[in-house]
Amino acid sequence: MADKVEDVVFFVNADTLAVESKVEVGRGPHEIAIVPDLNKAYVTNYEGDPSVSIIDIGTRREIYRSRLRRMDRPHGIVPSHDGKWLYLTIEANLAVLQMDPRNGEPLKTIETGQRFTHIVVASADGEQLYTSNLGSGNVTVIDLTSNEIIKHIATGNGTEGIALTPDDSELWVTNRAADSVSIIGTNTLEVIETFDVEGFPIRVEISPDGRLAVISSARAGQVTIIDVNNRQQLARLNVGEFPVGIEITPDSRRAFIGNSRSGSVSVIDLVNLQVSGEVKIGRGPDGMAFYSR
Repeated sequence: MADKVEDVVFFVNADTLAVESKVEVGRGPHEIAIVPDLNKAYVTNYEGDPSVSIIDIGTRREIYRSRLRRMDRPHGIVPSHDGKWLYLTIEANLAVLQMDPRNGEPLKTIETGQRFTHIVVASADGEQLYTSNLGSGNVTVIDLTSNEIIKHIATGNGTEGIALTPDDSELWVTNRAADSVSIIGTNTLEVIETFDVEGFPIRVEISPDGRLAVISSARAGQVTIIDVNNRQQLARLNVGEFPVGIEITPDSRRAFIGNSRSGSVSVIDLVNLQVSGEVKIGRGPDGMAFYSR
């Protein structure tokens, strides 16, 4: 779990919720990606000297910090499906950067031309990337075979969180300033539905079994759980102050919510649809990634 105030990554036991260790990284770490085959975690350091921290998961040490020259505000990060590449958004440069996860070497830059390119997700077939563009209120679709822009899709003011369903058929998008969630059909690349979610919806994640969408509403201090198939709200739960980051366990039974202004992580039981626990961690918990030993 990345703490963007304390500039560290915490290793937390998902069962006991005990903090096992922490690793110092760069300033303002926001998001984390893991490449299991390399046993490494990659952390975007959003503030100060822009960089990506590479952490050896076995030793729990930062083994390298990739400096991003002439690039500013790295934020979202995702590995390709085969783990061969990393893709990270460079918010101030209106671009996505391809990086070699083996050595942290920056490679190609793909310009979106959209304001504040923020979060990125990759399709399972390795053919497309999707980015949320916070200042432009849209989603950019990138063809990875040609590194060209396929389309910009308008969704709503403050487009921020994005998540693909496990079958890649739908892209769910939170529009924080519009208090709404849009769903894009990936076959047509059109918005097929938009519905209201109050309280500044800032992130969304889809459970690995494809049943549930978990949405954090930062200003409301709440999390909304939606049935993916029928779009019905199943629960709206109070968590901590300004919840942002969401991580769902591989068995789809629990979700962890980073409450970035109350220094805590809430645990949600996705079977019984209730808050089952909370642990105090750091001062600004946000991005998280789950790793099974």
